[in-house]
Amino acid sequence: MKTQLVNLLLFSENRKNLLLLLAKKPRSIDEILDLLQIPRASLLPHIKKLKEECLILQKGNTYSISILGDILVRKARPLLDAASIFEENDYYWSYRRLDSIPFHLLKRIGNLKGSKLIEPGLDHGFDLFPELINHFTGSSKVMFLFSYFHPQIPSFSLELAKKDTQVQLILSKDSFDRLSGDFRDAGEKILEKKNASIFMHTGTPLETPALIAISENTLLLGFFNKKGKFEGQYLLSFEHRALSWGIELFEYYRERSEKICSMDSSESSPDI
Repeated sequence: MKTQLVNLLLFSENRKNLLLLLAKKPRSIDEILDLLQIPRASLLPHIKKLKEECLILQKGNTYSISILGDILVRKARPLLDAASIFEENDYYWSYRRLDSIPFHLLKRIGNLKGSKLIEPGLDHGFDLFPELINHFTGSSKVMFLFSYFHPQIPSFSLELAKKDTQVQLILSKDSFDRLSGDFRDAGEKILEKKNASIFMHTGTPLETPALIAISENTLLLGFFNKKGKFEGQYLLSFEHRALSWGIELFEYYRERSEKICSMDSSESSPDI
């Protein structure tokens, strides 16, 4: 595809928004003006340029995207979505370690578009994140990965398991050592539940995200900063694309973790 066509989309916010709008369905000129909130005099040159490049079509007062324009949007959308999430929280992303995201998912990080960055609240002290409690307590299935240890993780996981929630819990080796030591009783009770599983990732904590938490309709995702610290900031999303992306990320690490059969880590088996 010609570079000049890509530039048409990337180097003008108005042209980009117009093509994305028409990719959904044809629109009249009045609808376009109303939805994009730009003056007619500013819009018309962009329409003229896109028509000249055969990216949009006009029939009377209605404009639609062409086959070529649709191909361009489909090819460029992952890049546009990725740029969008980085622009929304540029300071956050510029200081995160992203090497814990496998390349095939990093290429689709735009699926997280629209995620809300949650800052840690001083009023919650050492409690687990309120979004984790609020959106996961009534779930029928949850997936957790913690690369750091929080003393409420065992009790919260056990509480969910007792409610017949399907619980999958991945812990870093250091976190599992804390669970099997100071919180052994809770760990054993979790393992007794047929609907709960514990896995241990034997790599260093920095090789994984700090936090992955997924229910039927909620994704929480946290990363270490470039100094290897988790500052309590995390992304929250309810979008289907983000949930699917998060599930793939969780499964990537579950496949590389050992399934725990007892609180003695030597009695474990590779997950199959």
